[in-house]
Amino acid sequence: MSERAGSSEVTIWGEADDTEALQHYRTLVNTIDDGIYRLDAEDRLVSVNDVIVEITGYTREELLGEHVSTLFGGDSASIEREIDRLRANASDQSEPLELTMETAEGKRVRCEVRVNVLDAGDTVQGAIGIVRETGTRKQVETEATEATFRRLFENVPGNYLIVQPGDYEIVAVSDAYLDATMTDRAEILGKTLFEIFPNNPDDPAEGVENLRESLERVAETGEADTMSVTHYPIPDRESDSGEPSEARRSSSDERSEFDGDEFEERWWNPINSPVFDAAGKLDYIVHSVEDITPIVQELQADGDQQLLQDSDTSESQLESEESQLASDIVLRGQELLQEAKREAYEQLRESEERFRALVTTTSDAVFSANADWSEMHGLEGADFLADTDEQGPPWIEKAVPPEDQPRVQKTIDEAVRTKSSFELEHRVVRNDGTVAWIVSRATPLLDENGEITRWLGAANDVTERVERERYLEDAKERLEAATEAGAVGTWEWHIPDDRMVTSVSFAKKFGIDPDAASEGVPLDEFTSAIHDDDRERVERKIEDAIESGEEYEEEYRVWDDELRWVVARGHVEYDDDGNPTTFPGALADITERKQFERRLEESNRRLEQFAYAASHDLQEPLRMVTSYLQLIERRYADEFDEDGEEFIEFAIDGADRMRDMIEGLLEYSRIETRGDPFEPIDLDAVIADVRQDLRMRIEESDAEITVESLPRVEGDPGQLRQVFQNLLSNAIEYSGDEPPQVDISAVRNGSRVIVSVTDEGIGIKPDDRERVFEVFQRLHAQDEHSGTGIGLALCKRIVERHGGDIWVESEPGEGATFSVTLPAASGDET
Repeated sequence: MSERAGSSEVTIWGEADDTEALQHYRTLVNTIDDGIYRLDAEDRLVSVNDVIVEITGYTREELLGEHVSTLFGGDSASIEREIDRLRANASDQSEPLELTMETAEGKRVRCEVRVNVLDAGDTVQGAIGIVRETGTRKQVETEATEATFRRLFENVPGNYLIVQPGDYEIVAVSDAYLDATMTDRAEILGKTLFEIFPNNPDDPAEGVENLRESLERVAETGEADTMSVTHYPIPDRESDSGEPSEARRSSSDERSEFDGDEFEERWWNPINSPVFDAAGKLDYIVHSVEDITPIVQELQADGDQQLLQDSDTSESQLESEESQLASDIVLRGQELLQEAKREAYEQLRESEERFRALVTTTSDAVFSANADWSEMHGLEGADFLADTDEQGPPWIEKAVPPEDQPRVQKTIDEAVRTKSSFELEHRVVRNDGTVAWIVSRATPLLDENGEITRWLGAANDVTERVERERYLEDAKERLEAATEAGAVGTWEWHIPDDRMVTSVSFAKKFGIDPDAASEGVPLDEFTSAIHDDDRERVERKIEDAIESGEEYEEEYRVWDDELRWVVARGHVEYDDDGNPTTFPGALADITERKQFERRLEESNRRLEQFAYAASHDLQEPLRMVTSYLQLIERRYADEFDEDGEEFIEFAIDGADRMRDMIEGLLEYSRIETRGDPFEPIDLDAVIADVRQDLRMRIEESDAEITVESLPRVEGDPGQLRQVFQNLLSNAIEYSGDEPPQVDISAVRNGSRVIVSVTDEGIGIKPDDRERVFEVFQRLHAQDEHSGTGIGLALCKRIVERHGGDIWVESEPGEGATFSVTLPAASGDET
């Protein structure tokens, strides 16, 4: 006890001894409406009052000695955390916990729980807790709900007030009604309707009695009553300032006075509607009005003017016309009122459409949650968020996978504690049982006391984006593994501070310490490992890439225990001012490819030498055979019969074709070794030379050849002339029975030019489109079409030497189009 507990103080139990005081304490505990329990140091129940027993359905013997989770299930972890927090910070206040208590029948009861620790010096005695069913706060919640709806009612954009039946005491009023009647809420609440708006004694209007009769009809029938346009002057609350504003002045600019108050002429369109309680008894009457005074004044002015124009009008006629005017005013007022309502409805509909469009555009779903997030309801958009209510498990338990629940709960708890908005990415279980990733954002709605009433939020389904990020992350890991396994390296040169950061394999390739390279080393440490014959060229290429911004690609040799060939590719990145910042790229070891290329080049060289030697050496015996056959034909022609002459012709023809094939083979073998250097070529000039060479064939076949304007290309003039001579000659040869129609055209495709030769001849079968480019492959018999079968193979070899492709598009009987790609001449416009 503290020093304050002196002898002068009297205990709460007076002079009772310890036994009596303990009995009094137990009686008090069991008298309190809230549930009370006590835990030992290991969170076991050592005491519960009768309220706990009544709520849970357990007997006291069934609870004592059990862990607190018997009462609160998984929520008991929140109690344990609160106990640990209070023990660690003795000065902290206990915070209420919104938990679920589980009964003996398995029902779940929502409760508010408070916990306080019991310590004696350094010894932990346990804790004591108070449990209050959430239902006991219904009155508070009801009051909060009423306050919320009262604020909503006061801010609705219309002229409304609420009165009690009988005495018509005003219990609520909208801001718009206060503005329309120039009254103050504090002055009129609690007073009767006709006390605030009395009749003008100097000019009694029927509007007051009509309004009273309407209210009585609502009370009697229980149905809404719509009144006709009513003349009901109201006291002018601005009379203290002298003259009223023009907007509040009557058409006659006259005012009546009653007990010092002036009245203002006003016309209204009222509706009175009943409000019933749960038992069906009339509880309130809602009085709504539309002020149509300006409309009435306008119509009155028009009517007065019409009456003044007819000076002979009798009194009875005036009364009739006034009656007609009143009817016109009523009808016109009602028409304008309906029009205003239609406009308001249209504005409301457009506003709702804009809201839905906004939801569709910015979020996949809009939701609402109660203060502790145990209940969730979807409002708009997609239905991937599962609804929950107080009868089932809390939303987090139902809709969030167990792995994500602690993180989500922690974020929500912190947002509830700080009453602040939050944004969180996590998984949810869709209504169909599948799991999705969402980004949810929520904002608390606070009451007038600053307490959270609900949460309003939006959510976007980001499953596709998360899965894509995971795929990219996996791809990155696979790429890194492949990089190490495939002798491929990556680098990123930070240009301003000359810091070269590389992968392990890249650093090893250049003999650099991998740990140092992962932090970054100067570029010179890498270029120094490049072969002396290649270093200057590589450094110049790097400088050119920085200046031009073009893609960087270079092959060179580096020393890595032995000399290795590599190929490096990269690009330069710049800041907003055009200054180079980083130079990322990748490097691959191509030593084996280079070695293979060298072997292939050597093999090709030997093959070309063999082909040249074979074809050259075959020329001599073939000439001898041809010469002797011709000699036999001249000397002994008279002695041969028809068969002999035919045999000699076959032998001479075969020898000639053999000579043509040997010459074609010799020419085929010389394409790489005997070709001229590339230079800019005017294709129009090349085609003109080809047409001149084939002039006789063109004239004999009556061929029509059209040539579009062709671009310039880079190539070997002699070899390209051979290509187009072969293509044009074939187009004439395979034209069929009709005179040949051949078209030569070209299109530019980036740095390449596609040249096409199109004919209307016999065409080619789909299965033969590739075979026609092979050496000595013929599609027709010699007696049908002449040729060696090497022309298109020769074209393909020449085009490939120029770094291009050749292909054919054709159908039998539909003609054929042969196309080749060639490099465009440097400097030509793309």
